[in-house]
Amino acid sequence: MFRLLSGQTNIFSIPVYMMALLAFITFFNVLNLDSVNSISAAIAFAGTALGYLLFQTLALNYRTHLPLFLYTVLVFSFYSGHIGLPLSVCLLVSHLLLSILTATNDDLRQDSYLLCGALVGLCFAVFPQSWPLAPFVILHIIATGKRQMLDLLQFLFGGSLVIGGYFAIGYVLERTDTTERLIPYVSGQWTERYEAFWFLAPAVALLLYSVADHFANYSKKSPSSRFKYTFLLSYSVAMLTILVLYMETQYEMMLLIALPAAVILSRGLRFMPKEWLREGSFWLLLISLLSFRVYSFLNY
Repeated sequence: MFRLLSGQTNIFSIPVYMMALLAFITFFNVLNLDSVNSISAAIAFAGTALGYLLFQTLALNYRTHLPLFLYTVLVFSFYSGHIGLPLSVCLLVSHLLLSILTATNDDLRQDSYLLCGALVGLCFAVFPQSWPLAPFVILHIIATGKRQMLDLLQFLFGGSLVIGGYFAIGYVLERTDTTERLIPYVSGQWTERYEAFWFLAPAVALLLYSVADHFANYSKKSPSSRFKYTFLLSYSVAMLTILVLYMETQYEMMLLIALPAAVILSRGLRFMPKEWLREGSFWLLLISLLSFRVYSFLNY
């Protein structure tokens, strides 16, 4: 199975995976049919579908089927028919940010920080728990920008425009909770229901191994690979911050980490020294994710 998925993708590969994802999301929302849920599902599909295209721009997986397949399994494992509109918007916005920040056209990327600020502001207004996206983009600007101060000002201005518009709408509608709802209160309830995470222990162990293997062979990597992997890890830290602080038992929030997890896991599997290790680890990962899916479906 691992050898089969290590084959090169072609022009039809991504559309096939997208159609499989669309069929899966449609099935779940037939069971939970209402207008709000349908809108959330459509936005979630757009966000996850954009993730497939990001594999090409990240260019960390040698254009094989493995990361696409793992991404599909991760989405299947974490998606539920009850995904909320704020989380759907956050998923779409975070992938849009990645597509902008990984654009190969330097001029396009440098001129898009105002848009990045507006996207982060929109995401924060809809889903305040997404605040780690802001420091992620700011650190990226500081690390890579040729005109850091101007880019930072553009980013902050874009965000302030959206947040200002949010307060203006709240004032017109005479809402008294506009400020309060932007405060992302931290809850410790997630520690009370941790049984499901035991099923993900093999997947987490493989993730840690993959990251450790990358840094153990850091000197052998190309400069481009080092930069993109570090960029992906910094994005992962931002998403993990959201999960640790706010997930509780809303396991669908792990969709935010599905894309970087698929990239990191597929690279870790690819660079394992023995073929039997690659095959065995792949099946262990698959069983781990599907077991988590079954448990969460039956219990939540």
